[in-house]
Amino acid sequence: MRIVSKAGEMPARLIREPRELQKLLDPTRWKILKELAKEPDYPSRLAERIGMDEQKVYYHINQLRRLGAITVVKTEEKQGAVARYYKAKDKAYAIALVDEWRKLTKKHVDIPSLLAPFFSDGVFDAKIIVGSPDPHGPHHARARDTHFVSDLCLYLGTLSTSVKPSVLLDTDTRQNDLEGNIIVVGGPVTNMITARINDELPIRIETGDVWTIYSEKTGERYHEHNGLIVLTKNPWNENKHMLVVAGRSRAGTRAAILAIMSGTDLKGENVVEGLDTDGDGVIDSFKVLE
Repeated sequence: MRIVSKAGEMPARLIREPRELQKLLDPTRWKILKELAKEPDYPSRLAERIGMDEQKVYYHINQLRRLGAITVVKTEEKQGAVARYYKAKDKAYAIALVDEWRKLTKKHVDIPSLLAPFFSDGVFDAKIIVGSPDPHGPHHARARDTHFVSDLCLYLGTLSTSVKPSVLLDTDTRQNDLEGNIIVVGGPVTNMITARINDELPIRIETGDVWTIYSEKTGERYHEHNGLIVLTKNPWNENKHMLVVAGRSRAGTRAAILAIMSGTDLKGENVVEGLDTDGDGVIDSFKVLE
């Protein structure tokens, strides 16, 4: 949870458990955290900045990730490897000795610009529409990326001051559900709502002998584990917004959701590539291609 200091100038992370505080106050860990609060960096260059052994920095970076104190803001290819840039999630910490903090709300959380249209007075205000796992549509397809939405919902919950039912299957979606803010997850074969608007999107999925993601802006076609993120006006209500999150494959959908959850400054018409940085066969990071 984040709160506002008495001065009202800087959001802070609230610490309630002594064990968490003890782990953060490890001298080396605290030094790394302070550096990443100043400027994002990747571990090997960070080691040079602070004059520390690279393996030691990697160890403490992993500990800070487990504590939720840092996050990945971008990835780059460097000398044939993928470098992850980390930054501190918060620039201040507060310690609570009593439970009065529960009276506070999360209204001061910084909501990424991509998601801001889907929040009203700090409350998430949209329907999330996912493809049905049952055979449906002209292709009798089953959605296999629905479980990725759980991660997205957990993330959205950290930004909202309250929780209410928000997820619908495409097969259960009615016209009135489409007239508010909507987030549509999945491609045009497995999500019938995506199928209805796919051809009008500036970045869309083209199905045929070879499925591709096509970008009108650049004219590029993408064939790998790619996903798209498109923020636009709701075609069923121009006063509301629609966010489409889809992939050429379910790995692409996963990459797009990871990009949203990272807090990266996405512009609303993006193509991302899924990355398997640890080689275990699971997409665990992403690269923004446009």
